[in-house]
Amino acid sequence: MSFETPEALATDLKIFTENDGEIYRGQTTSILKNLATKKASGKYDREKAVALFMYLAESGAKKYAKEFGGSAAWHDMFPVDVRRIAAKEWRDEFETEYGYGNYDNLLPKKYQKSPAAKTRQNAKIQKALR
Repeated sequence: MSFETPEALATDLKIFTENDGEIYRGQTTSILKNLATKKASGKYDREKAVALFMYLAESGAKKYAKEFGGSAAWHDMFPVDVRRIAAKEWRDEFETEYGYGNYDNLLPKKYQKSPAAKTRQNAKIQKALR
């Protein structure tokens, strides 16, 4: 693996983690719900979001190493800088998708938007895409 760049390793880690149903159900949905609620309530912190996604990267790295690593340690296969790249990419993707309203279904009722507000938001998105 020494010939691979940190970015390529981070991509491998992301793809593996995103496609593991056990990790998704057990951890990813919880993180997304937590961050969506923080964003809706105005308490969102970008760096703390990276810290949350670092836990996801660690879980993915451990499972990847268990399945494919042989005798290699998970933290040697995916060093901290690689996991941080993956975590920052997940954070950026979350912010983009949240902006589109794709996590509104994860919000508690008190933070959910009315149907009229969703229509206005969709109109703004469509106008921006033109």
